[in-house]
Amino acid sequence: MNAPYDPRAVANKLLDIADVLAGEAMPITPLALQKLLFFVHARYLKESGGIPAVRGAFEAWQYGPVHPAVYKAFSGYGRDPITSRVEGKNVVTGQPLPLEMPNDPMLQKIIGQVLISFGNLPASALVRLSHQVGGAWDTIWKKIQLGDAITRQIPDSVTLSCGRSMFVVTANDESSESTHVEDEDLPPEYRNSNFGRTRTWGET
Repeated sequence: MNAPYDPRAVANKLLDIADVLAGEAMPITPLALQKLLFFVHARYLKESGGIPAVRGAFEAWQYGPVHPAVYKAFSGYGRDPITSRVEGKNVVTGQPLPLEMPNDPMLQKIIGQVLISFGNLPASALVRLSHQVGGAWDTIWKKIQLGDAITRQIPDSVTLSCGRSMFVVTANDESSESTHVEDEDLPPEYRNSNFGRTRTWGET
């Protein structure tokens, strides 16, 4: 099995590795998952020589990079930690279909590195990291605001060239008011928890 992988499967793997590393001591919400997954994707691009970790494209949303397929799969958790894994769906029968987990030592190593470095940061600090000036999100978001972007997609070429600008964190990030995101400022999907134990989604 070779990259790029199903983004939901990589998200499942990231959550599994977080459980192994720290269990309940490293709760991951949907908002945090998006940022951590993007950091994994960015580092994988660099270490693989430009091969993406996940299929599809991240998009520049207000609170940072978002992969739509992963958003759809996990956003029902709201601000709560994710406690289950998602499945796919057979497009012919509609039956649940387990997602094939990537067996990729480099991907596993990078996920571990990202989690050790950033997994215990609050979602607000992860948003701050993903918003660093000169980073991939910042580059595309500014184009969107100026009307110069046709879509919200963040090209892998931009992520690869801007990757270094996303990983600058200061000692004040965890408590700084400038990085704090209030509940009412978040999209409704990140506020309201109505998620069951297991969710099945069709292919995107």
